Amino acid sequence: MFFSRVFTYVFNELLVNTLSNNRAFQRFAIRSSELVQELSQKGKEQSSTLGDQAQTFAQTFSREVRKGFSQEVKGKQAQQPPRPDRHR
Repeated sequence: MFFSRVFTYVFNELLVNTLSNNRAFQRFAIRSSELVQELSQKGKEQSSTLGDQAQTFAQTFSREVRKGFSQEVKGKQAQQPPRPDRHR
């Protein structure tokens, strides 16, 4: 157990030191970081755009459903014959 921990510690130290001093890895890390930031920004912009479009769609859909329901009710009322008065 002790040797396992020592080996892991030494291996991690060597790996971190080797990679941190490697110019190619540094360039890779910088490019990766910039790419992630760029994609994150684009994702935020797309999310905002889609949110606005979804809100507009929901409002239009709701308005059209109410209008269609209103027309349907008016059409049914016009088709019904007048009811005879039963209380006479």
